[in-house]
Amino acid sequence: MAEERAINPEEHMRTMYELLHPTKSSIPSCFMFPPTAPHVEIKQGLLAILLDFRGFENKNPYVHVRAFEEVIGSFYAPNVLETAKLRFFPFSIKDKARVQQVKRRISSFIQGNDETLFTAWERFKDMYNFCPTHGYDTWRLVSYFYERLQHRDRQFIQLSCGGGFLQKEPENAMDYLNEILENSNTWNRPNPLDSTDQNKSSTTTFGGSVFRLREEDNMSSKISLLTKEIEA
Repeated sequence: MAEERAINPEEHMRTMYELLHPTKSSIPSCFMFPPTAPHVEIKQGLLAILLDFRGFENKNPYVHVRAFEEVIGSFYAPNVLETAKLRFFPFSIKDKARVQQVKRRISSFIQGNDETLFTAWERFKDMYNFCPTHGYDTWRLVSYFYERLQHRDRQFIQLSCGGGFLQKEPENAMDYLNEILENSNTWNRPNPLDSTDQNKSSTTTFGGSVFRLREEDNMSSKISLLTKEIEA
């Protein structure tokens, strides 16, 4: 089932920095209905044949979604099909405690000390893809990942886009992470914390923020290489 979310035009134009420093917060519903959504009645016998998804580790959520779409498609006409999917999908989800557990895993994500940036990103994506009903907006997913990275990798992401990562809109920030981290898996970036001999440092400033880099890391050449790979 293709996920359709109503987009608030004003919120869509806000940057990651603005979303991470809101004047007030609210928790939006993960199921959004447009004002013009048609009225959908519950067909007799529908709920009785809907398959349950309880979030067990040996069950694939995408298999459940496909089965759900087949059932709904046999009951409703095409002009109300998408609304019917949104309306009745919650009835097919059981064991909300399990969903909440997965949501807590997403919100409490943290990169391991020896975990590479690429591996951390793949692990984080597996978490939120496992639970399609997590309900988190894109900006929250980006913030959960970015803010729980090791300092060296947050610094790397900032430097790779000229220090303007938090000035990106949420969807652009997510796309950028996908792009840069897919490319980062093709070469090895030395960890400045792994060597006690690399004591020389230089200072680089972006947007008023000062970053101290070890010269032996040759970070500028790494960024140049990554930029060429992205533009290719």
